[in-house]
Amino acid sequence: MGSPWRVAASHAILVGLVPGPAPRAEPPAFTNREILGVSTGDGDGPRVESLRTRFTHFDQQGRGFQSQAGRLPGRPGAESLTVEQPQAELVVRSGRLTYRLWVPVDVVTAASPDATDAISSASRVNEAGALDLAARYRASPVTEITGRLAVHVEENVRSATLGAGGTRSFADGSTTLALSVHQVWDLMDTYTHRGGHTGTASRSSTNVNLGVTELLSPTTVAGLGYGGTLQLGQLSNTWNAVPLAAGGLADEALPSLRQRHALSARLAQALPWRGVIKGSYRFYADDWGIVAHSLEAQLYQRIGALAWARLNYRVHQQSAPWFWTAAAPADAALRTADSDLASFVAQTFGGMVAADIPLRSRAVHELHVDLAYDRYVRTNGLVMNVFSTGLGLRF
Repeated sequence: MGSPWRVAASHAILVGLVPGPAPRAEPPAFTNREILGVSTGDGDGPRVESLRTRFTHFDQQGRGFQSQAGRLPGRPGAESLTVEQPQAELVVRSGRLTYRLWVPVDVVTAASPDATDAISSASRVNEAGALDLAARYRASPVTEITGRLAVHVEENVRSATLGAGGTRSFADGSTTLALSVHQVWDLMDTYTHRGGHTGTASRSSTNVNLGVTELLSPTTVAGLGYGGTLQLGQLSNTWNAVPLAAGGLADEALPSLRQRHALSARLAQALPWRGVIKGSYRFYADDWGIVAHSLEAQLYQRIGALAWARLNYRVHQQSAPWFWTAAAPADAALRTADSDLASFVAQTFGGMVAADIPLRSRAVHELHVDLAYDRYVRTNGLVMNVFSTGLGLRF
């Protein structure tokens, strides 16, 4: 669900990057209604605004103490992981209502769950899918109401999300306030680190977000935000292992309550040479003792009349929770050796090239194509390469 920050920042980007409308041509052999089954013209009926598809490949390598895959005595196990993710997004407008249907599918091949296959039903290859429907109602020129419903299913987890929110603009649209609330329910199979199935467990996550966006000038947009999340229940994937100081392994044991807080600040500035620079900072803290700082910068640049490019860099530093250990006492009530919860510094380097091509068609106004790459590295040895390509149609 888009935030007012994203809407305003996207507007600033569009000022410098997106070409004007294409000239209309003769109508195609088949009408939009005949091809799509719904109206895509003006009026009160449903109108398809855009259809986008994306394919992303994730390739992860590294080692972590929570994994038993390829483990040697005293050494962390393999965290090898590949994910193939096709996804599709359909946006339909009907009067004051705009609907967005997003369908991602993940095919995950992982070394870590495979270490328990001999005993449990955890699979080396795991398929996951989701249906995510968001709706936005324009109640007035300055007020929008949003809603969201999503379901997610994979081998060991079933999840449902329900959300609502709204935005209100002031001062001729230069200031926008936003509020959203989301509730997520998870139901998961539980295992021991040896792979034994022990039943099911649940998790509840309640999230509240507040934000304000300010148009500082015709070319500058700033935003401030706060997000708070309360989690209850089983907060582990349940099969993570923790090395013991006396030798051997034990099950991970996490608190059943987690309170998470995040403050963020963002700035977008249009540049005189048909570019945009965006920067953001995020501070995070929770009651497990984790404190994190994240800085991100993005540079967008128009290339000719149709194409544009993006360069991005992000650095993230976090501390570990007080109960993180690579050698836990046997009687420790709380313990984790998860590399994602460890103290580390992570960096992401990436870029994208894209083109928005006007089409001389009455049915389809614009074709979007892009190709992106990101490399993620962190100081505790995890490395990830992410390749992504997208194709979209604007009607």
